[in-house]
Amino acid sequence: MSTPTLAITGATGFIGRHCVEAARADGIPLRIFVRDMAKVPAAWQGDPTVDIIAMDLTSAGDGLTDALEGMRTLIHCAATLSGDQERDTLAASVAVIDALIAAQVPHVVLAGSLSVYDVSAVSKQGDVSETTPVNTIGRDAYAKAKQTQETLFQDGASLYGYALSVLRLGAVWGPNHLFNAHIGPTVGNTMLVIDGGGEVPLCRVDLAAETLLKAARELTGVGILNILDDDRPGRRRFLSAFQACGWPKAALRTPLWLWRMAAFVTPDSDVMPGLLRRAVLEARHRPVQYTNAMMHKRLGPVTMLPFEEAMQTAINQQDTQATSP
Repeated sequence: MSTPTLAITGATGFIGRHCVEAARADGIPLRIFVRDMAKVPAAWQGDPTVDIIAMDLTSAGDGLTDALEGMRTLIHCAATLSGDQERDTLAASVAVIDALIAAQVPHVVLAGSLSVYDVSAVSKQGDVSETTPVNTIGRDAYAKAKQTQETLFQDGASLYGYALSVLRLGAVWGPNHLFNAHIGPTVGNTMLVIDGGGEVPLCRVDLAAETLLKAARELTGVGILNILDDDRPGRRRFLSAFQACGWPKAALRTPLWLWRMAAFVTPDSDVMPGLLRRAVLEARHRPVQYTNAMMHKRLGPVTMLPFEEAMQTAINQQDTQATSP
C-alpha cells in the first residue's frame, strides 16, 4: 500500500471509528492506533490501506514516536467520556504530544469539545461562538479534562511549532449514541426533560468525522472551530424524534427555574450530583444558541441533514438491542 501520512488515535472509539470509515471510503492510507485488537473490525484488518498499531498510548514509550515517524497529520481522538480522565484523556495526550514532537509531526487535529465554554457568560438566547470565554471551574471531570487537554496541545504548538487545529465538537450523536446530557436525567423509564429554551448543540458523528478529515488536509491548521449540525432542535423537538427508538416510555417536562432553585440551595460541591451543581446545570441547560459559521467559512461545504431525518436514520442503523441511552 501507499505509505500512510495520516494517523488517527482512539480509532475504535465512537468518533475515531467513524473517522477511519470516512477515510477508508476516500481511499486515504491510514496508520491507526488502537488499545485492543479485539475491537478492530475484520474489514480493517483485511484492508491493505490501514496500518494498525496496537498499543497503550500511556506506556508506549519510543514505540509511539517510531510509529509517528513520517506522519504529516495526526487526528487525536483518544479520550474517554466517563472513564479515567487522568489516564485515558490527559496521560494519553501528554504521551502523544511528546511523541509527535520527537517525530516532528507538523500538524495535529484535536477532537475537542464544546463543553469547555463558559456559557454562564452568555446572555439568554445569546450565541456561543469561538470567542465565548473558556472556563470549566465547578464543572464535571470530562469538561475539565477536555479544557486541560486542549491547553496541553496549545502549549505544545506554541513551544515546538506544529500547526494545531482544534475542532470543538458539539454533543456527538449517531447510531447507538442518540442521547446526550443536554436533555435531562432519567428515572426508570421516565425522562425528566429540563427545558428552559435554547438549542441542543448536536453534532452528528459522521459530520464530526467529515470535518476532522477536512481539517487534516489543511496542513497549516484551521484554528479553533465549533462543529455543529445546522439543524439544532430545542428539547421538545429532540424528544419527539428521539422517542421513535422506543424509549423513554414517558417524559416529564420540568422547568429550568426549578432546577436552578434546587442547585442554589444545595452545597455547590463536587460530591453533589451534576445537575445540583450550578456550573454543570448552566453548561448543559442554559437557554442559549450556538453558531457554526466559522466551520462553514474555514472548511467549506459539509454534509448536512434535517434533524428528524438524521435521527430516524440513526435509529434505523442501531443495534437491535440498543434502545436506551
